[in-house]
Amino acid sequence: MYLNKLKYLLALSIFGVLTFSPQIKAFELDSLALADNESIQIDSIYITGNKTTKEFIILRELTFSVGDSVTGKVLRYDRERIFSLSLFTSVEFLIERKTKRTSLEIRVAESWYIYPLPVFFSSNGDLKKSTYGLSLLYRNFRGRNETIKTATGVGYDPFYSISYENPAIGFEHEIGLQFYFSYWRSTNQSEIAKSIMGYDFQNKIYSNSITLSKRFDQYNLLMGTLGFNYVEAPAAIDGFTASGERIDRTPYVGLSYFYDSRDLKQFSRNGLYTAIQFFHKGFGLGGISYNKFGIDYREYREIIGKLGAKWRLNLTTSFGGNVPYYDYTILGLYEKVRGHYSDLREGKGALLTLVELSYPLITEWNVSFKLPLIPESLTSYRIDIYLTTFYDAGQAFNTVNQVAFNNFYSGYGFGLTFLILPYNAVRFEYARNEFGKGEFSIGLGFSF
Repeated sequence: MYLNKLKYLLALSIFGVLTFSPQIKAFELDSLALADNESIQIDSIYITGNKTTKEFIILRELTFSVGDSVTGKVLRYDRERIFSLSLFTSVEFLIERKTKRTSLEIRVAESWYIYPLPVFFSSNGDLKKSTYGLSLLYRNFRGRNETIKTATGVGYDPFYSISYENPAIGFEHEIGLQFYFSYWRSTNQSEIAKSIMGYDFQNKIYSNSITLSKRFDQYNLLMGTLGFNYVEAPAAIDGFTASGERIDRTPYVGLSYFYDSRDLKQFSRNGLYTAIQFFHKGFGLGGISYNKFGIDYREYREIIGKLGAKWRLNLTTSFGGNVPYYDYTILGLYEKVRGHYSDLREGKGALLTLVELSYPLITEWNVSFKLPLIPESLTSYRIDIYLTTFYDAGQAFNTVNQVAFNNFYSGYGFGLTFLILPYNAVRFEYARNEFGKGEFSIGLGFSF
């Protein structure tokens, strides 16, 4: 009898050791819990939750390999870089510690990848000159982070376009491919051309290009582009085309270099971004020969506690031959000086500077709604909310000699930015220009 009780107690003891001993049981630790300088060695890496996405698309974003010792700061940085792919509604790095080995689980939740979206815009804000249509975006095609986008519109500026992007067509050698084709009947945006013509007019534009890219590491990317543009103007007027004829047929070649060490690319808190681009257009065919050069430099830093700062310098310029009005740079069209939101200024080049401070009110608020007949991947988001204040200044110019501080126009203000990741952002901003005139604006996308 006593022997049976002893066997029973012994069995319970063995069960307790196997079940509760910290030397045998594995446990998970979120990488967010590690201090910046706390280091661990990663003995294995595995990925969960990627029903569509190929593993190499995720692993190529890591700055470390199996066997490396990494800090909490590096783990958080790489986690944000994977989230920057815009393929997932959440990304978690979970550390699993066993007896003598440490595994890293990269747990992702995939977003919805097919988006039919309405298209609507108007020329100069005139609703009678509206264009409307439909855009279809297919992200992460074949699970390789490929993007296919088609769009068509009818009305005042009818158009259609198709583009394809594959950042890893040869992932072993880090080779990427892009293709683009579009047709537009595009309303002239140049005030100079409009004053010559005396009324609004449209150009007929066909544009297509193919780009090959080489990624050297997580930060450095080189791209080469070949393209051809067909532009048909309403009349053979000097400046309306580069050739002086009514129609420009322009082959071009371009070389672009990108350096990107940002953490979360959609709304970075730390890192650098630099883009340097050079395009030659025409090669003398039809009398067309001119160049376009651009440099975009951005820096992001956390300066005091959670207060972040970022600044941007963007320069574009055209030189070397007869630059047509349709290829002028127009501030206020795509790039804007807040405080002069609807003010269009054009020239062969433009210089834009922006400074912004941001403070997080809410970060990494993971929201998910369960609705009938709608996939959860379409109703799951990461929401961040930031309070921002900014100062913008810019100038359009025809020659470098015209660049001067007293020719800049500027604006300053504050706003709220709502990040709805991985999809987009909404900005509510109030700005005053150098003349004290204020304006309120609602914008989609990220300021920079």
